[in-house]
Amino acid sequence: MKPFWKSLTKWLFALIVLPGAVLGFLYHLDGHGFFDLDQIEIVLEDTPAQALHLKPLVAELDRSLELYRGASLWKLDMNLISKAIGGLNWVEVHSLSRNWPSGLVVKIKPQDVKALYLAKNNRFIPVIREGRLLDPVEPKLAPDVAILDGDAFQARADLRKRAIEVLNEIPDDGAFSRKTISEVRWHPKDGFLMKMVRTGLEVKIGDDQIALKANRVGQVLEYLQNRGMNAKSLDANLSKKVLVKLEDGTQSAILR
Repeated sequence: MKPFWKSLTKWLFALIVLPGAVLGFLYHLDGHGFFDLDQIEIVLEDTPAQALHLKPLVAELDRSLELYRGASLWKLDMNLISKAIGGLNWVEVHSLSRNWPSGLVVKIKPQDVKALYLAKNNRFIPVIREGRLLDPVEPKLAPDVAILDGDAFQARADLRKRAIEVLNEIPDDGAFSRKTISEVRWHPKDGFLMKMVRTGLEVKIGDDQIALKANRVGQVLEYLQNRGMNAKSLDANLSKKVLVKLEDGTQSAILR
């Protein structure tokens, strides 16, 4: 029976005494500030190249997290912090993790800015998916995306959402692409109108069959460029045609 009791004693020591000693040691360290939070790291993931507008937002978040500096990492209310970060309108997805013995890591995937709304006093307001608006940003920090111009975009979230959908249907690259669009306006009769970056060329693209029309406009622009012709405006709201108005005042319909 002695081997049995000796074995049982070892198991009891391993299961009860040893964990208790470890917990007691950790409690002692915690009481002396060993686990007090002193390092806070904010990591932005999947951040677009044009992300200057995020700098003041990250700085503000960092300041708010300073309230927890010096708190025990064991006792930190992670749910409360997570709820506060999740409530920030510029945060799409986030995660929190303790970095023992005294650090906190916050990983954030920011909302992707799809466009900017030009408000009064030349304020730029980022527009994200579903047409939601973020807080205004300084012009020098504004992302390089198309500007939604017109009071209708401020009043109607559904119109902002539709504008984002229209932009998403336009190719990433090419003679007519999202990169070449500087402004987007809306007219009750003509639908969406877009102004191009370098030339100021106005393109009427309407509100339906956007991908098809964008492809036609791109082909027409390449056609004009190859012939050294400068257009003032293009109207893609025609069946199988793009109406071209040249800078000299003449106009013609090009089949595409």
